[in-house]
Amino acid sequence: MISEKDEDYYDSRPETPPAESCCGSGCNPCILDVQKKLLKEWEERRKNNTNVAPIKNLISQISFDTFIVSDVYKHCKDYVFVQLEYKGNRKNNRCLQMAPGQYIILCSGNLSRPYTPISWSNISLLLLVKVYPLGKFSQLLNNAKRNDEFKVRGPYGDFRYNCNSFQQIIMFSIGSGIAAVYPLAKAIVENEIEETKINFIAGFRSILCVPLKKELRNLSDYWNFTCTLHISENLISDSNQSIHGINIEKERINKQSVYNYLQSGKSETTLVLICGTDEFNRSVEQWSLENNYSHIHVFK
Repeated sequence: MISEKDEDYYDSRPETPPAESCCGSGCNPCILDVQKKLLKEWEERRKNNTNVAPIKNLISQISFDTFIVSDVYKHCKDYVFVQLEYKGNRKNNRCLQMAPGQYIILCSGNLSRPYTPISWSNISLLLLVKVYPLGKFSQLLNNAKRNDEFKVRGPYGDFRYNCNSFQQIIMFSIGSGIAAVYPLAKAIVENEIEETKINFIAGFRSILCVPLKKELRNLSDYWNFTCTLHISENLISDSNQSIHGINIEKERINKQSVYNYLQSGKSETTLVLICGTDEFNRSVEQWSLENNYSHIHVFK
């Protein structure tokens, strides 16, 4: 049997979660599917006599850890920030490890939903949550109180970005999809050795519904960050509103606008990132392919 001390040096067999670990909510990925995938990878490494030291993360892909709500506050129309902190002892001083664009599964009772943190520390997660009037889980988070408990597992998502691997990244998102691409944009523009240019395009119903305005405005001060917001509804409340350093287009992100953005780059040296509804993702991916772009990643 491998001891806790040995776990720091040996690639041990992934633990098998009990069958009741599946909450039946249709999580993607399901905890049982994750275990099967990790077990298959582990068996392949054993077969090839390849040893990989386990990542000492505070959270796990195949078991839940308890986090408590440390703060919930209104951000803008339709959105709240939810701060979660790890509850419990940090075994072997483990820290929360995530890459920009990765997501976690958040669970309460028999309800669970995926969320992409917009920032994190060694023991905490900051979630940008879109509150839907009939959304049971988003309403649960919106009405959460300090010290309320939630279960977390993850992180998930296979996207990885290497420094200066592209000359330009074009990011397309709508609604809460901004949570997947914003952390990567921030990490790139704040890295002094990065020369990659970011063209950040996001769509929302109204200016009042745009989250992270201050954060996007701050990024626009960097030489390699350009942001355009597409506003689909021409509301009276939006008529005189502007955001310093950010372009505003009063139309939905559509085929022609995507074509225009793509024509400004070189397909062989540009990465296209996409996050939104399933229909939006399929459409923008198809339009990118039609413009001969092959470096495409869709956050689903």
